[in-house]
Amino acid sequence: MTETFWQVDVGVLFPDLYKASKADETEVLEGRSAPCLDLFEDPQRIYVASPSMGLYSMSFLKRPHHIALGFGCGRVNVHNTTTTKQTHSVQVTPDRMPVTCIRDYVSSSSHRLVAATADGYIKNFMFDEDDGLKEAGYVQLDNAIYSMDTSENYHVCLLDNREIQVYDALRAEYVRNVGTVSCEEFIETEEVGHKQRATCVKFSPDNKYQCVTGGWDRTIFLWDIRVEKSAVRSFVGPKICGDGIDLLGDKCLTASFVPFDALQMWDLGSGQLIETIKYRDNENQAENLYSCRFIDSDRVIAGGSGCRDAKVINRKTGQVEGSFLDTKPIHSVGYSDGTCAAGGVNCYVHLANLRKK
Repeated sequence: MTETFWQVDVGVLFPDLYKASKADETEVLEGRSAPCLDLFEDPQRIYVASPSMGLYSMSFLKRPHHIALGFGCGRVNVHNTTTTKQTHSVQVTPDRMPVTCIRDYVSSSSHRLVAATADGYIKNFMFDEDDGLKEAGYVQLDNAIYSMDTSENYHVCLLDNREIQVYDALRAEYVRNVGTVSCEEFIETEEVGHKQRATCVKFSPDNKYQCVTGGWDRTIFLWDIRVEKSAVRSFVGPKICGDGIDLLGDKCLTASFVPFDALQMWDLGSGQLIETIKYRDNENQAENLYSCRFIDSDRVIAGGSGCRDAKVINRKTGQVEGSFLDTKPIHSVGYSDGTCAAGGVNCYVHLANLRKK
């Protein structure tokens, strides 16, 4: 079962993860440069063991100077972003399946880290700087989880069968199925939802009951998790193949796995395209982005496999303000409190502080 999964599903989640490449982790980036303002300070790398099977997910924790990294081997490591040292580590799944998503939330009494995996686990861990990660409960689903997000009381999961399921975060109980489509070609008699695999879900930062999903079918859906099988609205555009959605107010940033015009910003209320943010420096390069994040209202960070890099871009000026050059695809990017991060197939994760202008 494990061998079949690696041969089929992981390869389609990140299409170029296991393609043969002459580049290895020691390859020199010959002939490559990033024409940019270069506001990165103190660039560092977090090195991880080669059996990690690549980085699939990351999340800056709400505890200052900590980042959680999820790997293809089913392990989550927590690192100090100042020293890059690993502080805690836990094996999430016994079958060594990829950790596809990491989130954390802080209540008045505890700090929990939530990890979702490709063999259907949602695991809650209590996080403490001294005691590390202690398992506090889990749910195992019958399908692979491609993405998950967490609000105050709920987990919402995108499953391999294209269902969008909601779980009670505290009681670890199934709540409802928000939406699904049971056939490849949409017809009016079918239920509302994605026609192909959905790969990213994000809760609205302004409404704990609304979330946005995207996937292979080039459609973004806005859902109210209190309502079963009924989308609030949808619009056609980005092809999402990774953690390629982020929200800021009523703005939706998307990273598409397409060769050009991959980084775009949309208005959630109308579904209209606000702008396409130029990503590539060389017109002969493809963009093919996997992941994106808002830094603030003017700046974003994104990365992917076409240019094998991650960039901080000021969308107002069009200026690249910082760049992580890599030899292999970037699967995940992050930002928190002035620190940028990016990682993927290689055995290290890039870190840098973003200097103020």
